[in-house]
Amino acid sequence: MFRIIPHTAMTHLLTIVMLLALVPQQQNLPDAYYELPEQVREQATVIVKGTYAEGRSPCFFMPDGTRRWTLESFVRVTKVYRGEVRGKFLYLNRNALRENNSVKLTRGQTYLILLRPSPGSMKVIQGEYVPIWDALTDEEILAIIELGNNAEGVR
Repeated sequence: MFRIIPHTAMTHLLTIVMLLALVPQQQNLPDAYYELPEQVREQATVIVKGTYAEGRSPCFFMPDGTRRWTLESFVRVTKVYRGEVRGKFLYLNRNALRENNSVKLTRGQTYLILLRPSPGSMKVIQGEYVPIWDALTDEEILAIIELGNNAEGVR
């Protein structure tokens, strides 16, 4: 059975649809985002802003009784622009960062990070805890842009 919608209700409905279509879908991203190639911007399924830090991992007990630690690289997430990120930290694979000479991250510096995580990494990112052994790899990191500690530059 069909229901007839009164003319005024239809007019209001069309007005709302048109307004929603005209509203920009951008999330007030920093200006640096718009300087990236469009192809990179479109590929990113997760975009976050955060402060880079390094720290010591939990202790690993070795077979000979000694203990060892690894150095962890991570970003403390301060804002999520795109995607679902529930954890407070995103761990980055240190070997991938070292191999990519164009990326030299500084402790305490703020960065915009564009990611295309694998399905496995996405499950970890959507969880409450992101362990180091599930650190994002070079293939998942599309771009890292230095923003500065006080540089917002938001459009």
